Amino acid sequence: MLLDQLENQSIYILREAYNKFDPLAMLWSIGKDSTVLLWLARKAFFGHVPFPLVHVDTSYKIPSMIDYRDRLVREWKLELIVGKNQDLLKKGLITKAEHDRKRAEILKDM
Repeated sequence: MLLDQLENQSIYILREAYNKFDPLAMLWSIGKDSTVLLWLARKAFFGHVPFPLVHVDTSYKIPSMIDYRDRLVREWKLELIVGKNQDLLKKGLITKAEHDRKRAEILKDM
C-alpha cells in the first residue's frame, strides 16, 4: 500500500469517527505518533480540528514540550483539555525512575 493510500484511509477513518461518535476527543501525548495523528486530523477537516484534544499531564515532559504544545494550540486554534492527577500531585509525585520501576514490576507480574 502506498503512503498516499494510507493517508487517505486514515483521513476517511477520522471523518467516519467524527460522524458516528458523539462526543469525540483525541488523546495527544505531544509525542511523534499522536502529533502525526493531529496533523492528519487537521488535514481531514481542512485545517480545523472539530473535536477537543486531551493531554494527560504527568509532569514528566520537559518544559520545551509543554511550550510546543501550547504554541500549536494557539497557532492552530485547538481545543485542549489537560488532565492531571491532582491527588497524586498533592501527595508528592514519584520520580520518573520510581515510576518506570513500578511499571516494570507490574508488567513482570502480568
